[in-house]
Amino acid sequence: MVFQHDLGIGDLVFRLPYLEAVAQKSHGGKIVLIAQSCARAEDLLRGVNWLSSIIVYERGRKTDPRGKHRSFSGYISLVFQIKSLKFERMVIFGDRLRYSFLAYLAGIPVRIGYGGFGVSWLQRFFLNRKPYVKPYKGPCITNYQWATDLMMGHGFCTGPLVPRLKVPDAFNSRWAKDLESLPPTRVALVVGASDKVKDWGVANFAALASQLLKAEHAVVCLGGRAERQILERIESRIAPDLRTNLRVLMPDSVLDSAAVVSQCSACIGNDTGMVHVAAACEVPTVLILGHRRLPCHDPAIRSLIAPSVAQVSLNDAIEAVSRVIQPA
Repeated sequence: MVFQHDLGIGDLVFRLPYLEAVAQKSHGGKIVLIAQSCARAEDLLRGVNWLSSIIVYERGRKTDPRGKHRSFSGYISLVFQIKSLKFERMVIFGDRLRYSFLAYLAGIPVRIGYGGFGVSWLQRFFLNRKPYVKPYKGPCITNYQWATDLMMGHGFCTGPLVPRLKVPDAFNSRWAKDLESLPPTRVALVVGASDKVKDWGVANFAALASQLLKAEHAVVCLGGRAERQILERIESRIAPDLRTNLRVLMPDSVLDSAAVVSQCSACIGNDTGMVHVAAACEVPTVLILGHRRLPCHDPAIRSLIAPSVAQVSLNDAIEAVSRVIQPA
């Protein structure tokens, strides 16, 4: 069994190769995964063969107390659910005390986890396998570095693993047909962000799309239902005579979105889950990063760095996309 703490799709993508590495050393080559619903694991992982089942951990965010596992009774119900399945091992990608305590209460014999950082070091009282993960102070995304250290420390791999995602053929075939009328050089623009400091802005994305369309590339503006207004505003800023090779898409499924970007020559977007999905699908990817931790999990990602996301220029974005479409 593996417990995935973090909420985002990107966090799940970072750990894909390590989930598989644990599965390879588990009975039957499969794992049971515990993950929060907003990680969209049930959707994203439909095509993998190393997953037995998913237990949805409904704790929710601090601002949303409705998660059924947030209360004490909900937590205890999860303990009994896990205990009934008689797992031999739990690997915990997270540093919270409540996860190691859950594994202890469920009677799981082998309990592996980060060991906690700072005030959360109490987690290690209910873990029983060392080594623990040391705090990471480098420039890279910490979630990936911690997961890498945990996996190497416990012998699941010998070095960092690059996340890769195979989209099922049925999804690829559907979107290949849907997009076949577009020119072969297609650029996916991934919009939306969980935080304003990650958002490059409607005006910038519209200007980028316009420049790419003028250069006779196809542009696929991609987001979820939550990004409807953003996508509509971007489209409204693009001249009508340029929209022939423009598609604005809001697939309900993460795998559908993955299939869309897989039909593209390049992807550029905010620091959001779908950009990391695109990279995992081996689509040349440009990440509009600003001043944030670097995505060291995939050396093929080109990051646009500036004091802030707002200071990433249109010219920088166009130049970066041009380089990945036509490598020097």
